[in-house]
Amino acid sequence: MLEKNLWKKGFKYVGGVDEAGRGPLAGPLVSCCVIFPPWSIPSGLNDSKLLNPAQRKQSFQLICQTAFSLGVSIVGEKMIDCLGIQGANLYSFYEAVMRASLRSSLDFVIFDWLKIPGLDIPSISISKAELKSYSVAAASIVAKVVRDFLMENYYHELYPEYGFIQHKGYGTKLHRERIKQFGLANCHRRSFCGKYL
Repeated sequence: MLEKNLWKKGFKYVGGVDEAGRGPLAGPLVSCCVIFPPWSIPSGLNDSKLLNPAQRKQSFQLICQTAFSLGVSIVGEKMIDCLGIQGANLYSFYEAVMRASLRSSLDFVIFDWLKIPGLDIPSISISKAELKSYSVAAASIVAKVVRDFLMENYYHELYPEYGFIQHKGYGTKLHRERIKQFGLANCHRRSFCGKYL
C-alpha cells in the first residue's frame, strides 16, 4: 500500500481523501480525509463500493476508533449548482483536508483521481486510489456512510415521497418516476436535473 512507502520516506502523517455522491440527482457531496498512525491500520479496508452496508458500518466504527485524525466536508446541492460538481468536489476535498489537519500537520496527501491545485502539502492523485491506499479506502467508507446516513435520516424524513431511503438520491428508475410525479424538491441539484425543469 502507498502509505508504507511514504512512511519509509519519512512522511509520518499521510492523509487519504475520497468522496461520495458525485453523481446523484439529489443530496450532498461528502468528502473525507483520514490519517492513520503507522502502527494502527484496521484490517479489511477496501473501496466502499465493494462492501455491503453492514460491512461499511463495521469498518466505519473501526476507522473512527483507530484513525489519528479525520475531517469530513458536506457540500449541499445549492453549492454544487453554484460551483459545478468539479468545483464543489475540489472545495470539499480542501475543506476535508483542512479539518483533518487541525489535529496534526499533514506531511503528505493521497487523492483519489482529483487533486487540489496549489495545495501547499506534498500530494499525489491516483486513479482507483481506494484500492492502493489504506487511508483513501477509509475515506471512501466514511464519506459513503455519512452520506447514506444523511439521505436515510434527514432527506428521507423531509421528502419521504421520493424514496431516498432506497436510492440515496441516485437517478434510479424509482427516483426519476417520483420526480415526474412530484416535481423537484429543494434537495435536488438543478444542474443535474435539467430535463425535469
